[in-house]
Amino acid sequence: MAVCLWLTTVASVDFRFGLYLAVSGLAYILAVWVLFDDLKGFEWITLMVLPTMFTLGSGLFSNFLPTAVPRMFGRAFQLESSILLADIFRVMYFVLFAIGMYGVLLIENIFSVASIRTIQLFRAAKSVNFILTLISSLFFYTVTLSFKLPFWWVMPMVFVVSFILCFPSLWSVDLKNNLIKDATRFSIAVSWVASLVSGALSFWPVKPFMGGLMLTSLLYGLLGIMEQRLSTRVYVESLVEYGVTVAIIMTIGFLTTSWVGG
Repeated sequence: MAVCLWLTTVASVDFRFGLYLAVSGLAYILAVWVLFDDLKGFEWITLMVLPTMFTLGSGLFSNFLPTAVPRMFGRAFQLESSILLADIFRVMYFVLFAIGMYGVLLIENIFSVASIRTIQLFRAAKSVNFILTLISSLFFYTVTLSFKLPFWWVMPMVFVVSFILCFPSLWSVDLKNNLIKDATRFSIAVSWVASLVSGALSFWPVKPFMGGLMLTSLLYGLLGIMEQRLSTRVYVESLVEYGVTVAIIMTIGFLTTSWVGG
């Protein structure tokens, strides 16, 4: 999968989006193939979301990788060296994607087994799943804001992406009970709030990555609270942690935004 994504970077920009969709489709097919024996019912959809979305988000975000690094740590590089350094960054990016994809498949494998019997690794898998969901959301939010579209386009795009990513994460809180209805309601609520904030950010002169980070921090807080709510354990300390984290990221985003124009 990492090699396939890397090959898309050498294609023409006009064909890349179609190639990203094709590679994401391949991710779904291969994930089904390796998990086929344990898949049942709704898992054909829920367990396949993260492998597909992580691949698509990683591919889209790869367009933000630099083609040259002319300066680093105050030191200027010649053209050949700057291009070589950018190539090294690209290789590292796709290696990290390969590691992340391996982690995604481990998570889905654990989830498929945990639905029928208790497994010790389930809690660790939930934590890693939460992190990879946030990373995927950061990729999509950054790409969405980079288009500089009007808010009436940004809001539905963020809503759809947030719902697709949130639902499997909330559904996996308790695999032995049917949480589909609650997971759907909570996912809609989280996605709606994220879409509203994205609408506000579409009016800001905020950098796409910083805006994506702000939306991701919001998703971190809301999704974390909703997961605790589904597990019937909501701790005040966690609420404070989520609130402080979101407030800090939002404040940094506000302070680092240039409001005076170019």
